[in-house]
Amino acid sequence: MGSGKILVLVGGILTLVSTFFLAFVHIGGDFYASGIGFLFNIPDIMANGDTYALTIGTETMVVYIVTIVLIVFLVAGVIQLIGMINRIVAIIGSIIVLGIGFVILFVALDIFPDMTPFALLLIDEAPAPGVWPLHIPMGDVDAGTLSLGTITLLASGVLGIIGGILGIED
Repeated sequence: MGSGKILVLVGGILTLVSTFFLAFVHIGGDFYASGIGFLFNIPDIMANGDTYALTIGTETMVVYIVTIVLIVFLVAGVIQLIGMINRIVAIIGSIIVLGIGFVILFVALDIFPDMTPFALLLIDEAPAPGVWPLHIPMGDVDAGTLSLGTITLLASGVLGIIGGILGIED
């Protein structure tokens, strides 16, 4: 296997682990911003989009659009793995991951104050407190405690882009 293909593979697997097993930010108590939290929130967001819009202070359609973008993010790890066949797909999947990773980081650091209310979509009570999503603290931020999931998400996006640029040929 070529080095580009290995980097794309590692990036895709790291994206899936970061999204579904690691927390991005610990808000407090048993509440975390994570991909699995968002996954569990999707039915409630779709059923009560107007309530989320009222809480966030925006229109219902904006909540649905952000939800769709985050659903695409949930499958970005799979898109990266499909990128082992086509380098353009690897780069696109990695750009999605890197983009959402930076948004999560900037929201946690309060650099994007207008996006901060949308973090509510990612926040849910841990399915198994203390175990899942795994929270490995990386430092205190305005939103709570930054977790390893955000850092590994950014790293997986970088690995995927580098692997896509190097090429996936054997």
